[in-house]
Amino acid sequence: MNPAQQEYANSKTPPKKKKGTADSTQNHLKFAEVRDGIVIMRDGSLRMIVMCSPTNYDLKSSAEKDAIEYAYQGFLNGLHFPIQICIQSRKIDLDSYLDNLDQILADQTNPLLAGLMEDYIFNIRDLLNQVNIMDKRFYVVVPYYVVEAAKGNVFKELISSATTAKDVVQTSAQFEERKQELIQRTSMVAQGLASIGVRSAVLKTQEVIELYYGSYNIDEALEQQLSNIQDVTMPMTSRGGNPARPYQAPQKEVEPQDLFSASRAIQPQTQTQPQQVQPQYKPQQGGPM
Repeated sequence: MNPAQQEYANSKTPPKKKKGTADSTQNHLKFAEVRDGIVIMRDGSLRMIVMCSPTNYDLKSSAEKDAIEYAYQGFLNGLHFPIQICIQSRKIDLDSYLDNLDQILADQTNPLLAGLMEDYIFNIRDLLNQVNIMDKRFYVVVPYYVVEAAKGNVFKELISSATTAKDVVQTSAQFEERKQELIQRTSMVAQGLASIGVRSAVLKTQEVIELYYGSYNIDEALEQQLSNIQDVTMPMTSRGGNPARPYQAPQKEVEPQDLFSASRAIQPQTQTQPQQVQPQYKPQQGGPM
């Protein structure tokens, strides 16, 4: 690009941004609602999250390792739907735990126990200054897709992921039907994990919300805990008085044709009765001839 073309490109006025096109944070989230422990995605599909207990594989013997591997292989081959395995690693906040120990140490009357607790608290604080104590949690996400989308090429998938998907509305009957199918899939996953020796538990609504909150707000979740969703309720308001009626437009007054008709419509009309005129008789002078 020569200097003249560059100067022309810099002098062009950028197009104005249309009003109402700014995307909010909720538009970037792929889920729309959490109900009955089920995550309802924006495309209408459903998810259930299963929390799993860890297994120390390195401490197992060779025979136990082989048994776990064969059981895991059979578990994956028996599934007719995809699953997602997630591992979440978070730093453990031990400040409240240490503050509680300091309170117990202040109330301790036995000098021997007080000295042991003081050494323990000092060692824990020194360990936290050197390393971060992490907590790992394991989850298995069980999905249910409404319509299985055909796999396309990479460019089509990138375009579909970049475009904003519209929310799919489903009725209560459709949700209950898909919910039962998802529960059956989750039970199958739980039985397969039990064959490996892994204990599992399905997350409830409050636990799912806390999981998403901690995933999207890592720093805030350490200090600001969520309240129970059962407490976040509002009283139902009802309308007093007579029941509401549909709006009816007032009748339009008929415009008078002339000024005389308008004056007759404003002033009350009084019926004027014709006056009766009494005939007047003049007496005749003199008698009959």
